[in-house]
Amino acid sequence: MTFNWNIFSYTGLFFAIIYRIPQIVKIYKTKKADDLSSYAYLTHNGAYISFILYLIGSNKTYEWVLCFYYIMGICQNLLIFGMKYYYSKRNLNVNLVNN
Repeated sequence: MTFNWNIFSYTGLFFAIIYRIPQIVKIYKTKKADDLSSYAYLTHNGAYISFILYLIGSNKTYEWVLCFYYIMGICQNLLIFGMKYYYSKRNLNVNLVNN
């Protein structure tokens, strides 16, 4: 009997998909994300893009778990970055109107 090691890739994918959700929810509820580093999220996306290009260039796109992980990571990071940008502009406009 052999152990199916793929269970770890699916478990990792599950955690990778859900670990940013609390941050997204917090930004949505508080309507601000001033304490988050835009540079960190953009740099993280650079890493994801590099890994995707590696998978494509080395013909390893059959590694669908990794492909999905990187694509979901980029999407979630871009969502967080977009929310940070949107709420910072929105809050700036609200402060200008109130003063």
